[in-house]
Amino acid sequence: MDETETPPNRRPRIGREEIWAAIVWLALTVAGEVVLWNVPLLPARYADTAHISDDAFLVLTRLAIPVFAFVLTVLIVSLLRFRSRGEPAEDGEPIRGTPRTIATWLGITGSLAVLLIFYPGIYGVLELQHAHSAGTQPEDEPLIVEVEAARWAWTVTYPDAGITTGEELVLPVDRTVRFEVTSVDVLHSFWIPAFRAKIDAVPGLTTVTTVRPERTGSYEDDPALRLQCAELCGLAHSRMMLPVRVVEQPAFDAWLLEQGAAGMPTCEPSGTELRIVAQNIAFDLKCLAVPADTPFTIELVNNDAGVPHNLSIAEDPEWTKVLFTGETFEGVETRVYEVPGLPAGVYRFRCDVHPIPAMSGTFVVKEVEGS
Repeated sequence: MDETETPPNRRPRIGREEIWAAIVWLALTVAGEVVLWNVPLLPARYADTAHISDDAFLVLTRLAIPVFAFVLTVLIVSLLRFRSRGEPAEDGEPIRGTPRTIATWLGITGSLAVLLIFYPGIYGVLELQHAHSAGTQPEDEPLIVEVEAARWAWTVTYPDAGITTGEELVLPVDRTVRFEVTSVDVLHSFWIPAFRAKIDAVPGLTTVTTVRPERTGSYEDDPALRLQCAELCGLAHSRMMLPVRVVEQPAFDAWLLEQGAAGMPTCEPSGTELRIVAQNIAFDLKCLAVPADTPFTIELVNNDAGVPHNLSIAEDPEWTKVLFTGETFEGVETRVYEVPGLPAGVYRFRCDVHPIPAMSGTFVVKEVEGS
C-alpha cells in the first residue's frame, strides 16, 4: 500500500480545508447573529400581541443563520479550494458517511424540529388565543368594527355608532378591537402590518380577529399603519389600501361625532347638467343636487383603465327601491346619462359594481324658487 493512502479502517485526519471551513462558518454565524441582535428588521409595533409574531420570526431567523452560514461556507471553500480549471480527468473519490455522523445529524435536526413545534409553535398559538379571549370578557367590552372587502377597496363600519366610511380606519388606543371581516366578491386578506394582524376575507363568511392598539400613530407617520389586502385579488390589488390612525379615546369619540355630521347632505342644486369622476375606485363628489321635477343629465367620467363603473340612484340607503340605473362601462371612457325628473327628497347614489362608501353619496332633489 502506498504510504500516502489512508488505510480502509482508519478515519482520515482533519485537514486544513476542514479547519478553515469551521473558522469561516463560525465567523459567518457570529456576524449574522450580531447583525440580527443589533439591526431592527421589523417595523414598529402598535398592538399588544405584535410581539408574539415578532418573537416567533426572530427565533426562526436565529436558528436559520447557522444553517445559512454552513451553506455559504461550503460554497466558499468549494470555489476557493476545489474549483475545477478544466474538464476533470476522472471522478472524485466517493464520500462515505458513518453511523455516528448520521445519528448526530438526525439528532440535531430532530431536536430542532421538536423544539419549534412547542416554541414558538404551540406556545405562540396559546398566547394568541389567550389574548383574543381576553377581549370577550365583560370587563373589557370590545369595540366592534365590521370590515367589508370589495375589488378594490375597504368599507369600515362602526355598528354601535352607525358610521360607515371608506376613507380611513380610526381606532382608540388601549381598547380591544374586534374586527369582523368579510368580502362581497372574491378572496381578500385583511392585514395591518403595524398590528401583525392578518386574516382572510372570505365571501359569504365572517372571520374574526382581535387586537388591542397600545400606542397612537397614523399612516402619515408610519406606513406600517395601513389596512392592506395581502391576497392577490385582481387588477388593482396593489392599490387596495386604507390608512389606519390610532388616537386617544376622546379624539376617537370626537371623530365619530364628526363623521355623523358629515353624513348630512350639504350640496345645493346648481343646474341640470351634472358631472362626476370615478378614479382610483372612488367618486370625486359625495353629494349631487338637482331641481325637483326636472329632467337632468349626469356625465360620468371613468378614469380607471379597464375597471367597470356606473351610477345608480335609489330612494333609500338599503337600496330596496332603485329609481335609475346607468349603463356599466370600463374606463377610460365617458357616458352621459339622461335621468327623468325626481320629486323633492333626499336619495342615494352609488356605483353598482363597487357599492362602497368611496363610490356612493347623497343625491339631493330640491324645490327651486322661481322654477
